[in-house]
Amino acid sequence: MDFVDAFLASGVRFTTPILLAALGCLATLWTKDLNVGLEGIMLFGSFFGVVVGLTTGSLPLAILIVVGMAALSGLVFGLLITVLKVNVFIAGIVLNIFAGGATVYLLRSLFGVKGTLSDPGIPSVTKVTIPVIDDIPILGGILSGQTVLTYVSWAIVIFIVFAARYTVLVRRMKAAGEHPGALESAGGSVTWMRIAAQVWCFALCALAGVQLSMGQLTLFTEGMTSGMGFVALAAVIFCRGNVLLLALMCLLFGMSSAAAVVIDDTIMPPQFAQMIPYVVAFVGLVVLARTSKQGGMRMVTPALED
Repeated sequence: MDFVDAFLASGVRFTTPILLAALGCLATLWTKDLNVGLEGIMLFGSFFGVVVGLTTGSLPLAILIVVGMAALSGLVFGLLITVLKVNVFIAGIVLNIFAGGATVYLLRSLFGVKGTLSDPGIPSVTKVTIPVIDDIPILGGILSGQTVLTYVSWAIVIFIVFAARYTVLVRRMKAAGEHPGALESAGGSVTWMRIAAQVWCFALCALAGVQLSMGQLTLFTEGMTSGMGFVALAAVIFCRGNVLLLALMCLLFGMSSAAAVVIDDTIMPPQFAQMIPYVVAFVGLVVLARTSKQGGMRMVTPALED
């Protein structure tokens, strides 16, 4: 039973950064500006979360600054793809490549460290232990002992479910992608909806990066996202706008990641175990492609005209 509790707790921890990134990317799916740069944003969030946390010694300040920087970066990114008409797919790929190189360069130039930055002064995200529930088998492993950001991520799921059904903002975001002409006729701004989606995406992906470096660990290591951004992107494509299905897919990917860690090398080589989350993502996309009415998966492309 202790093994099951540990496995479930680990699965929920792995789910958190994937879920946060996917919830951010979901808005860009609505506006038809699917952001494929999740990996890069998460990597920057992980790095600057550790840097600001180590510099200030304050976790709330580190989160606030990192999310603020990410939102500002999302604004710039949104302006690039809407006003300057930069292709969103190419911009996202460039962002991923740039983040990988920039974080390595900054790590070595600012701290003189190769590989991993670890310091006792790095604050960690608080873990919440819920009395009574913590002692219940299985349920305690899932609901108790998780970081604050884990509970925040699931609160965001609930928020988006209601927002998608009842708020004008989400309707306008969807209209910006599906019926931009109708939105303009109703007095809404397609451009600002597309930009707002990118700001939201960058902020949540940066928060996912903070969870990685200061929630699951208290260090930064080069390339520490290890493809989680791409897994989150796969979940967004698979769910096709359904928030609850998105959360379920992220939980499946999180549990798969936990399985890759706990599987002993006597059962299978560790290299194969580490492939499990990506195999699950691949199979999911294949199933999506085969069940699509078009007989294949269509790449979401940005609107070229407002």
